[in-house]
Amino acid sequence: MNRDQYIRMTSRVRRATQKLPGGTSILRLPTLICAAAYIAALLTLAVGRDMRLIRALIVPACCFGIVTVLRPLIGRQRPYDRFDTEPVGRYRRGKGKSMPSRHTASAAAIACAVIYVFPSWPIAVAMLLLCALIAALRVLSGQHYTSDVLAALALSFILSLIGYTL
Repeated sequence: MNRDQYIRMTSRVRRATQKLPGGTSILRLPTLICAAAYIAALLTLAVGRDMRLIRALIVPACCFGIVTVLRPLIGRQRPYDRFDTEPVGRYRRGKGKSMPSRHTASAAAIACAVIYVFPSWPIAVAMLLLCALIAALRVLSGQHYTSDVLAALALSFILSLIGYTL
């Protein structure tokens, strides 16, 4: 992606969100829904004294921790810093690194945790679509490159596969 492509993409998203109630704040809604699904899954396990609670806590925490450690090691600038432009929404310049996307990694880890707790096709499809939406919004809003979200998805899905099958 070059600077002109980045500006065109984020300009379209900015214009589209300005027409919606809440403006760019609407971009945070999928993340909040994902978090609510995770909390519901954890509460279900806690109330039922289900031992899967431990894995449902540890696996996403490991994904989050690994991504948090990798970001400064990789040190990739966010697109809006690299292209010296404004992202969609309220974000500070120079804030954090881009690779891998922590929002996307968390969404994927949470999706896997919810699917682990509620193993059904409708829930799996809903969580995976929600995860894909969060990943797409991270790119479309100018926070991350496509490779950032793909790396985050791969990392979280691999760690979740290992964490829930061992």
